[in-house]
Amino acid sequence: MPDQVAQFLDWLRVQRNRPPTTVRAYRQDLAKFVAFLRTRPLADDLLSGVDRPLLRRYQIELADVLPNPRSRARALVALRRFLAYAYDEGWIAAELSRQVSVPRYVVGDPHPVPTDHVPRLLAALPRETLRDRRDRALIHLLLSTGCRIAEACGLDRGDVRREGFRVLGKGGKYRTVYCTDDAFAAVADYLKMRGPDPSPALFISVARADVPHGRALPHNRLTTDGARRALSALRRRMGVDPEMFELFSELRTPHAARHTAATTLLEATDGDVRLVQEVLGHATLETLKVYTEITDRRKREAYRRLGDYLDEVAARA
Repeated sequence: MPDQVAQFLDWLRVQRNRPPTTVRAYRQDLAKFVAFLRTRPLADDLLSGVDRPLLRRYQIELADVLPNPRSRARALVALRRFLAYAYDEGWIAAELSRQVSVPRYVVGDPHPVPTDHVPRLLAALPRETLRDRRDRALIHLLLSTGCRIAEACGLDRGDVRREGFRVLGKGGKYRTVYCTDDAFAAVADYLKMRGPDPSPALFISVARADVPHGRALPHNRLTTDGARRALSALRRRMGVDPEMFELFSELRTPHAARHTAATTLLEATDGDVRLVQEVLGHATLETLKVYTEITDRRKREAYRRLGDYLDEVAARA
């Protein structure tokens, strides 16, 4: 990575205190821009010759590589931030960040597990092996707290407490979350079977190479990709039974558990979006709009009463 990009990433990590996942995402997105620049006959300086027409050309070519507008928007936001930083540092003479247009996109509908399926799904989770109990504890925790998978994987084994505990969320921000008694019991059950080991991580990989002689290595920590694969494997295994397939079909990814926590909590609190915003750690209420459209029981009840009223009027006429 060129030195100017490396300096920008260090600034994000140190001065802006962005978490490693954010810095890694910016690195990946800016690598596309660097690869584009290196196909052009520019001077030795990376940013020499960067202007509005070149940025427009990059956005056109990026649309061919990333047709999904949401993915393209993320890459262009990273470029915007880098160009603004380059201008502040005096690497470019003009403020070019405003020449980067971020495409609009429609946020897709979440696919939460239906609320009436959640208790049955949790009751059906296996608990015979250490892998089973780890997956059971992870799903309980995600459904109970609404944590992102990166937040859950970043927890240490002593972090989860009945009275609440802090997680490190997006943007390097901490928030306090709470779990249900059942989730706390599932975590305790998993840790009891796991026993003492040198790894401080709450969730570990149970692959044979990571747990030699049944004992976790000191650096063993379940990654977000590992958690996604574990959930996919669990869904395939449970999906053999048609009844279980119906329960687990909506739990496609760990983020579906976060969606489920959001919709379930909205229903349980009669649509208290401010509370759910605090629990999930969303920056704005606008993010919860898609959930409220799914779970607003009061609105549905009002329309039901309207229908009943119109039926009564028609019967009296």
